[in-house]
Amino acid sequence: MGWTVIGNGMLDLRRLEMLLEVARTGSFAGAAESLTFTPSAVSQQMCALERAAGMILFERSARGVRLTAAARTLRDHAQDVVTRLADAYTELDGMSEHNDTRLRFGSFSSATGSFTADAFCIFGARYPDSELSFSDGEPYETLAQLAGNELDLAVIFQLEEWPTEVDYRGVAACRELELECVPLFDDPYLLVLPADHELALHETIALGQLGDVPILAAAPWHRDLEKVCSDAGHRPVLDFSCRATGFEALQALVAAGRGVSLMPRLALGWLRRDLVARPIAGAPVRHVQAATQAAKNRSSASQAMLEILIALTASRGLSSNNRAHPSRDSGLNLDHVELRSKDIELVGAVRPD
Repeated sequence: MGWTVIGNGMLDLRRLEMLLEVARTGSFAGAAESLTFTPSAVSQQMCALERAAGMILFERSARGVRLTAAARTLRDHAQDVVTRLADAYTELDGMSEHNDTRLRFGSFSSATGSFTADAFCIFGARYPDSELSFSDGEPYETLAQLAGNELDLAVIFQLEEWPTEVDYRGVAACRELELECVPLFDDPYLLVLPADHELALHETIALGQLGDVPILAAAPWHRDLEKVCSDAGHRPVLDFSCRATGFEALQALVAAGRGVSLMPRLALGWLRRDLVARPIAGAPVRHVQAATQAAKNRSSASQAMLEILIALTASRGLSSNNRAHPSRDSGLNLDHVELRSKDIELVGAVRPD
């Protein structure tokens, strides 16, 4: 029976992965975009999967597709199959000597501009024989790459009210992962407003002072703002009419008078001269962390990068407001890491075996 099921295409891994993406996105077009296929190619593969299963798997409509009971059953088993295969690949990859000299490193844009690009170059200079690659993207994208064993380590951020693996449309971008997240520092959101705004005169702004000032809001931080405002007894006026792919666009909208907005401290290395940024009492915070395989499966290259990241963020004062010191939380030994100058030249860091 097993050979018949495999032979007729039921357990074609590509089709199972497509089924999972269709289930996640709710449409063939969404799955095609995620997997970089054409919608017609996904439709053809799902039709082939229906023929192999011998039953209808999708209820089609103008808005997309819904999974039938049979499809939901197959989806659950498909998730188990894909997860087990990914785990097997990760475990086998960890046994390879090649794994100890390779570092596939991920980050998000404001961290890249602040410290991870430097960390990446420091690692390359210290270990010139290593095989290095770098990927910049949103945390949910890098988590998906970690899940697919495309990255070894990634700097991400977590919010209290928005799951990191969920994209900004509210769709889960990857399966739940068994990763170890090492805290680096907390990155608070600041209020960005025109320099001539009356609130700009205050050194720190209380949530209640915002009154009915419109706040240009966006995922993923809007839920955290709503939560802290609710806890403070304030109901903010949130404006979701503007979408931007970068903080520069939000700054332009604030400068043009559309409203004020919140931006994380890391993203304000460049701020327009006609704007100011002010701390907000009880503001939302991004918890910046390094996500990697659990210590027992972590390569020495990833371990070395973790130590560089911790030393680098500490030297730049980013970790001064940590809720918990990362070296205590992660069990890392930082005694051998020294900073020789303000240029962050590391000496004596652990080398990959």
